[in-house]
Amino acid sequence: MKCPKGFRGKYFSLAAILAVSASVSLASTTTSYQDSQSSIQKQDEYSQSEEETPPLEESPIVVISKKIKTKKSHIYTASKSLLSSTNLSDNVNTITSQEIKLQGFTTVTQALQSIPGVSFTRNGGLGESSSLFLQGMSNKYTLVLIDGVRYNDPTNTSGADLSQLMLDDVDKIEVIKGAQSGVWGADAAAGVVNIITKSAKPGSHASISAEAGSYKRRSLAISLSKRTRKYDFQLNVFRITEQGFSAKAPIEKDLDKYEKDPYRNTTVNLKTGYWINPFNRIEFGYHDINSLTNYDGFGPDTKQRSDYRGKSGYLKYKHIIGRNTIEATVSQSYFHNKQLDATYGIKDSIGKIPSLEIKNRLRYGKNNSFVAGIDYKKRDVYYTQVGSSEKKQSDINKALFVNNTTHLGKFVLSQALRYDYFDDFDNKLTGKLGVKYIVNKNFNIYANAGTGYKTPNMMDMINIWGVSNFDLKPEKIRSYNAGLNYFGFGINIFRNEIKDMIVWNNAIYPTPGQNINIAGTSVLKGVELSYQQMFFDRVLLGANYTYIDAKDKDSNRLLRRPRYQIGFNASYWATKDFIISANGTYTGSRADKDFSTWPATNVDTGKYLLLNAKVDYKINKTWNTYLKINNALDKIYQSVYGYGTARRSFYIGVSAKF
Repeated sequence: MKCPKGFRGKYFSLAAILAVSASVSLASTTTSYQDSQSSIQKQDEYSQSEEETPPLEESPIVVISKKIKTKKSHIYTASKSLLSSTNLSDNVNTITSQEIKLQGFTTVTQALQSIPGVSFTRNGGLGESSSLFLQGMSNKYTLVLIDGVRYNDPTNTSGADLSQLMLDDVDKIEVIKGAQSGVWGADAAAGVVNIITKSAKPGSHASISAEAGSYKRRSLAISLSKRTRKYDFQLNVFRITEQGFSAKAPIEKDLDKYEKDPYRNTTVNLKTGYWINPFNRIEFGYHDINSLTNYDGFGPDTKQRSDYRGKSGYLKYKHIIGRNTIEATVSQSYFHNKQLDATYGIKDSIGKIPSLEIKNRLRYGKNNSFVAGIDYKKRDVYYTQVGSSEKKQSDINKALFVNNTTHLGKFVLSQALRYDYFDDFDNKLTGKLGVKYIVNKNFNIYANAGTGYKTPNMMDMINIWGVSNFDLKPEKIRSYNAGLNYFGFGINIFRNEIKDMIVWNNAIYPTPGQNINIAGTSVLKGVELSYQQMFFDRVLLGANYTYIDAKDKDSNRLLRRPRYQIGFNASYWATKDFIISANGTYTGSRADKDFSTWPATNVDTGKYLLLNAKVDYKINKTWNTYLKINNALDKIYQSVYGYGTARRSFYIGVSAKF
């Protein structure tokens, strides 16, 4: 085992911090039984209990009964512990299930694009390859979690495959922007997207919903749940099929003259928990996606199929001692991709990420939180090329981490520090610092700085499409942001720097067809503006604007990032049972390449407006129905040059709750 200079010293310092935390935990064993019961209620991260700190800033808008009210947001992603948004300095956005329902979103990517600073592209219709850009940084720099379990596929050079994620079982999505390696490690260089699925509510419940519409879309969802003081159980099953349209096609009005690329997806999600006694709880979760995607190879009428299986599961033990909560979590992610019609390249790949995390959260003072822990994960990659036998690569990552949130008067201070040990790369110390000043309950200002460390994907190094390069170095990231929130208005200024960026080399030197590190620093900077407010208890209006200047080290514009993007949403409660909603996005200039020519020519895929609308009607306490229209203006556009997009489409749905 390698031991670079400074390794022991850094490990010793962090181990000492952990030891102090453990001592505090042991000292708390004299805490009364009543105090422990109170801690249980406050520290159950899936309960609806309130933190001690009163809400001082804007919160997501949700629908409660006949009116719209604000609901205080509790965030897990920023510190690996549940904290009120008041207690955070980070640039965090949330999307609730109520907002998802209100706007009629179907996929995770649709919901994410409603957030300032977020854009995405897709190579065709539903289920086709999608790319997320967080403040201009591409998909591979973002850590995606499902209920805290990593969803980043080690066999995918682009990171997490967001195209397979539907929204039926989602309760909330947390998005934190800026380098978060100090909390989550190397995958979180641009930020974190944490998808939190639904949990059981008190009592016994069941629901069913169905939707049908354009492109022969059909979907069905069933949910069963039960929650008592002792145990809770939630099961969701969702299936969607669609005939679709040609994934690869030129921009023109008539896509029907090309073959169709159908899609199907079955998603199963299970969550359950059991209180052994007032001090101990166990939790289990399982998420399973099984999909079949048809896509195009060299042209619109070439048939290719991808059979995808993505599974993740976790087993968590939680022990509460007074103000301490000790958690041990074992989890594994599993990704299996079969290219059923492959004639070259990879025909079968499997990625596995088994992991173990042990941490302790200490609440001290009135509103302060300290988290310390250890983390172990392994990445296994199995792949089979056409005409070859299966090959395997693996690596191991171990880490120590601490983070702290402290209130000092009107100031909120946050710090995080993480030391990662890698099998194949230099060890790295990363962290973040943040400060927020709360002027009053409607006005606060904040600033954050963080460092990130993005290790190369194993398939980047193996590179079966060209020349291997096992000398790739990790990319180093620095991020800065500052902003304010004032009566529903928010502004955030950001700057992200990427050093030693990994790119595909097309030049003759040093080696064509190889992934290489480019010397120098790429800079992505910009500003986000947002506003959301309720008027007259009947009208909800929101808008956001993002400007991004994303350039490489030679000041060349990075592809597929819109220069600016405007989002908006509006909802009107005509009556308590009848709601009209609309949302839209204007995408500004977006650079791309036409790779069908040699050399590739520059194109622009931006400058278009997409408008969607939805009407909801609550028939009675049990039944609800809706009608929605996507791309209501029937705009012809492409988010990736040469790949088709859906025209105006209509969908009707019905749901029932029991």
